[in-house]
Amino acid sequence: MKIAVIAKTRLPIVEPFRGGLEAFTHGLCGEYKRLGHDITLYAHAGSDPELNVKGFYRDEHRENKYFEIYENDEYLSILKDIEQNDFDIVHNNSTHELPILWGVKAPIPVVTTIHTPPISKLKAVIKICSGSENLHFITPSKSFEATWRPYLNNGSIVIHNGVDLDKWPLVRTSRDYLFWFGRIVHSKGLDIVIDAAHEMNMSLKFAGPLDDQRYFDEQINPRMTENDRYLGHLKQTDIQLHMTGAAAVVNAVRWEEPFGLTNIEAMSSGVPIAGFDRGAFLEIINRESGVVAEQKNVKSLAKAIEAAIPLESDKVRRHAEIFSLRTMAERYINYFQEVL
Repeated sequence: MKIAVIAKTRLPIVEPFRGGLEAFTHGLCGEYKRLGHDITLYAHAGSDPELNVKGFYRDEHRENKYFEIYENDEYLSILKDIEQNDFDIVHNNSTHELPILWGVKAPIPVVTTIHTPPISKLKAVIKICSGSENLHFITPSKSFEATWRPYLNNGSIVIHNGVDLDKWPLVRTSRDYLFWFGRIVHSKGLDIVIDAAHEMNMSLKFAGPLDDQRYFDEQINPRMTENDRYLGHLKQTDIQLHMTGAAAVVNAVRWEEPFGLTNIEAMSSGVPIAGFDRGAFLEIINRESGVVAEQKNVKSLAKAIEAAIPLESDKVRRHAEIFSLRTMAERYINYFQEVL
């Protein structure tokens, strides 16, 4: 199958990944190739060349206050190029409205995986256009599908995200510290994680791109003690090194997260999860791999962490195996074949 994959173009699809969407796109495209399919990834021109990338911009214009104009032109260039090549199907992973508008009358089917909540122009465009027989939609969790259901005229299917189980082997050998990794922004709740670690008098290591300097300066840095260590923005192999001694990975998001890929990466490494009941959290853990806090506060989170730490690494890993990258990719390919 010849597949055109459209990425969110603002950030390169290359390690170290800035977020879950970049990691998702990279992993899925790699698996499409391993399954024998011919892909072209339309993405930031600085993306991983192993994925047969066709990019129109690198970082130029992206900090321009009129970037929206350039971004529109970028997606128009992508769509024009797709029309000029003999693809079987388009897999749209962008968060931009133009691929969906174009897809209504596109010469080939357009399957969109929705990665963001129903906000702004994307919600309006999907509400208006999703009745088209040429448009098809996928959501990564049942909870996220429910938030989009009022705007999807023909509904959607759920395909859970997955991780490369070989890339995230079981490595946990001790329970020395708590661990957190992700984008350092208010919605991810790192400040709550730090408070919970202090409540338990445990060391905390954390890693990720510093996407909100003000949040870090005002909410994170003042909380840190000698027991807390910021590791910087790490590649996945470096993150895994710190899974070896992780007692638990803590999730304290402040929003209804569509999936939570970092939770699967941690569980695949044998590290249990403790977190709040937000978004898809209850869909991706079970009683042998994680613990949900009874309430959304620090003390309740600390109790959940305490209960998660003794969970057995092999059982945690076994649960993560149902969220494999291969399973996810095969489900996407099967769905594409049904559409065609």
